[in-house]
Amino acid sequence: MNLKTTLLLIIGGGLGALARYYISGILPVYKDFPLGTLLVNSIASFILGYLYGLLFFGFEVSSEWRIFLGTGFCGGLSTFSTFSYETFSLLREGEYLLAFMNVVANVLVTITLVFLGFILARR
Repeated sequence: MNLKTTLLLIIGGGLGALARYYISGILPVYKDFPLGTLLVNSIASFILGYLYGLLFFGFEVSSEWRIFLGTGFCGGLSTFSTFSYETFSLLREGEYLLAFMNVVANVLVTITLVFLGFILARR
């Protein structure tokens, strides 16, 4: 890995992590449901779906943008570990329905948004 790639990852990942921090801070929990984490994972999934949709449909997206936006920003913005921890916490607190809803929402919503971003990229 060269210096340029490293810097793109550091800057993109840092900006994504900052965005996650502020977005999650605005909507951390709604009635014990971790809405902030769902939101950041959803945003990152849509962006990533759109980015790779552009590639799939033949648009030129430089490797620098893929590294910066896809791996860096989206990687820093989304958070599987926080999703896992919050789900575990809900289970530990006996909030089984909320834990189940969190898993279903994160999986279905994020996959749907990847698909939506992918489809919107062809327009």
